[in-house]
Amino acid sequence: MSLSLFLLSLLTIFNPLHALPPPRGFSINCGSSNQSTVGGVEWITDDGFTTAGNKSTLRTTPGLMPVLSTLRYFPDTFARKYCFVIPVAKGAKYLVRTTYFYGAFDGGDGPPVFDQIVGGTRWSEVNTTENFSKGLTSYYEIVVRALGKTMSVCLARNSRTTSSPFISALELEYLEDSMYNSTDFDAYALSTIARHQFGHEGRIVSYPDDLFNRYWEPFMDNANPIVESHSNVSSDDFWNLPPTMAFQKGLTTSRGKSLNLNWPAMPLPLANYYIALYFQDNRTPSPYSWRVFDVSVNGNKFYTALNVSTVGVVVYGMNWPLSGQTQITLTPKEGSPVGPVINAGEVFQIVPIHGRTRTRDVIAMEELVRSLKNPPSDWSGDPCLPRENSWTGVQCSEGKLIRVISLNLTNYGLSGSLDDNIRNLTAINHIWLGGNKLTGPIPDMRSLNGLVSLHLENNQFEGRIPESLGDLENLREVFLQNNHLQGPVPQNLKNRSGIDIRI
Repeated sequence: MSLSLFLLSLLTIFNPLHALPPPRGFSINCGSSNQSTVGGVEWITDDGFTTAGNKSTLRTTPGLMPVLSTLRYFPDTFARKYCFVIPVAKGAKYLVRTTYFYGAFDGGDGPPVFDQIVGGTRWSEVNTTENFSKGLTSYYEIVVRALGKTMSVCLARNSRTTSSPFISALELEYLEDSMYNSTDFDAYALSTIARHQFGHEGRIVSYPDDLFNRYWEPFMDNANPIVESHSNVSSDDFWNLPPTMAFQKGLTTSRGKSLNLNWPAMPLPLANYYIALYFQDNRTPSPYSWRVFDVSVNGNKFYTALNVSTVGVVVYGMNWPLSGQTQITLTPKEGSPVGPVINAGEVFQIVPIHGRTRTRDVIAMEELVRSLKNPPSDWSGDPCLPRENSWTGVQCSEGKLIRVISLNLTNYGLSGSLDDNIRNLTAINHIWLGGNKLTGPIPDMRSLNGLVSLHLENNQFEGRIPESLGDLENLREVFLQNNHLQGPVPQNLKNRSGIDIRI
């Protein structure tokens, strides 16, 4: 589910008057050839993060933020995904944000629909059609743990894609360990549905007010009065570290009345959600500045007898099943001196993580990419996942322990060499790389005990045939003809029965 911003609003998010260090992460201006700094946030080019796609600069639009004036698009219809690979701290938690402004870069009538992937998990479908028709940008966010030293964020075509997928900006922001820490990030990610500051209109709160560059959009509700806070809260008092600005205003009711808030405004798809609600008594601190009320979501008890003071408090819930319109109800306890109040809220859809290809296989495949001069354009990101977006020519095992079991790039026009790390693909059964222009020696494959067929014919390999091939008990086909190999066929290979050898 996408969130939207006016074209100019990204300019008004940032407040350059704060002398603070930039967020920890990357702000990538896709398709741009120049770095820029906006309000203390340094936007860098996407060079070095991806080798796929083409750059495009949009026609000049008055007021359009420079970050939205360029994009990267992906016209290759054969590639199974188009990935950005970003260095991260293994085990750390990140907010990933993708931003899209179509701008009719391809001369079409409307933006394409496509999928986005983080790691090996399909994150969501990207559909910016409605927002673009209203002059809005679209952005998507997900909170996810880094499973390795790099994180891939990819786009992919689906059955509804009719033109080239594209992206305007990609951001990764490092999050502290305490943030959203009730979530098992080894098994789940959190996809942002809504993040609002209630009673506000106009400016979006983000960096530097929010050190983690989250977008807190304004949310007005004409049914409930607005109050302003007479004291500040400390972000450090909250696990999720919300910005102080999010508490400056709130929605309330008069004494003895319940507060009903239809939020988020849009209906939600049936799923499980993480909900965080933020409260502060807006009055001047005193022994009497407190409020007590019950919190319910769609009529279900969320928190009982919540005591809200000027210090502020957050309540959250995991795995809440929601569908359609959501209503938050705050019911005051008898004797509470004033009505309930609410200042801000966040809702995330819980996204199951679909696993990751075994690290040993990932490293071996990445080394193979580096040894080839012209690998397939989709050889980036997770080699196996999502399964419908595995690398071209790569087949993988089923189950939780995902391994590479087959490699077939016959007659693909490859050049370069076959990296020694191929020996670490210990679950592989078939290596078919015939009909290319591969050079150098055939590496030692003694550890590939499950190898059934090896097709390296019609290349430019040199040197001797490895004796280790004769020790592979499951090997049934060895095709090495039409290369520049020297020396005799290893005796242990010649003596094997039940094997088709062509040299």
